[in-house]
Amino acid sequence: MALRSPFGPCLDCWNWQGLRIRCALLPNEPRLLDVHWAQGCELVEHGQLCPWKMSVTTLNLLLDTACDPVLPWHWRSLCLDHVYRSLYAIQHLAQDRAQHSTLNRLRNRLATLQMTPSIAFSELAQGNPYE
Repeated sequence: MALRSPFGPCLDCWNWQGLRIRCALLPNEPRLLDVHWAQGCELVEHGQLCPWKMSVTTLNLLLDTACDPVLPWHWRSLCLDHVYRSLYAIQHLAQDRAQHSTLNRLRNRLATLQMTPSIAFSELAQGNPYE
């Protein structure tokens, strides 16, 4: 018997898109970032996802991806370029003290983000005992 998500296949698809972004499974497909955002907005419109959760999750996804030195530099930079959308949404959604605190924490994270250079493909192979 296959396990099914209690939130439906649309949310599963959105999470899968997020995994594809986080792991840079298609690093030469920048439209994946727009598709992920658009799917999140559809989930919000249909009441399957809270707008705050969608925006915060997307922002954290993009920041985590931008900081990962194992991923290609151009993908990391592209993710960082798309942070503005989520941050803009969060700024307009923040209402209570906890949300404002989360907003300030995310702003601080973005302001102090340290992007080390990406590891070259040749460096990844070094030390491989199967060479």
